[in-house]
Amino acid sequence: MKVASPSKTEECNYRPVNEIVRSEPASKGFSGEVLCHDISEIIRSLSLAQLDVALMIKNGEKDGKIIFKGGKIMAAICGDLSGPEAVSEIISWKDGYFALYRIFDGMLCRDE
Repeated sequence: MKVASPSKTEECNYRPVNEIVRSEPASKGFSGEVLCHDISEIIRSLSLAQLDVALMIKNGEKDGKIIFKGGKIMAAICGDLSGPEAVSEIISWKDGYFALYRIFDGMLCRDE
């Protein structure tokens, strides 16, 4: 298996694994950190995986929510926007934080 290495011109912010990985596991399931270039990568992955999840996104003072059922976007809210306009706004953000929560029978499951 070949592992790609960053080019010399690519700037990377490497941190030791022990600074990234939490010493305490999540109460249930997995938790962690994912760095991606834009949120559309996460949206695409959730669609392809055909998951039932709520994607919560925060960018400074702004936040948004996208609900997936079987990988299809069923609802999206961002400020006063909803539907496709909310998704477009969220995709336009250059950085932020996101969290995923599973959905069972229409109920949000935070594993708390």
